[in-house]
Amino acid sequence: MNPTVLEHRLALFSLAAAVLHFIGETWFHVRFGQFLPMLIVDYIAIGLLLFAGTRSLQTGGAAGLLCGAWGFTFCLNYRALFWRVEAILQGEQIPGLETTASILAVLFVVSMGAFLLTLFLANPRDAHPTP
Repeated sequence: MNPTVLEHRLALFSLAAAVLHFIGETWFHVRFGQFLPMLIVDYIAIGLLLFAGTRSLQTGGAAGLLCGAWGFTFCLNYRALFWRVEAILQGEQIPGLETTASILAVLFVVSMGAFLLTLFLANPRDAHPTP
């Protein structure tokens, strides 16, 4: 597939993912509550995805921004998932823990795929361009 078309589709996906992340995270915060810095870091990821997706659609050449946004989101999902896995393994009884871990496992896989794809897109194709 043409890298330009792939980046365009990934930019649209990034915008959709950011909107869904915002809705889900805000619902989770209202429903269960959480320490405010944990909400803010999710909103940072959302902002990065919105910014990178928008710039990519505007310029057609923001693969590096998409890579940074998805890299941050992937790391955030990694940390969030394995914090829940650790709590499950320690036998903690937190309402909705298993459901949250299951949702985070899916998000972890999706964000890893998007991050790897953006690494491919952001990687220079020709290290020695000919004149």
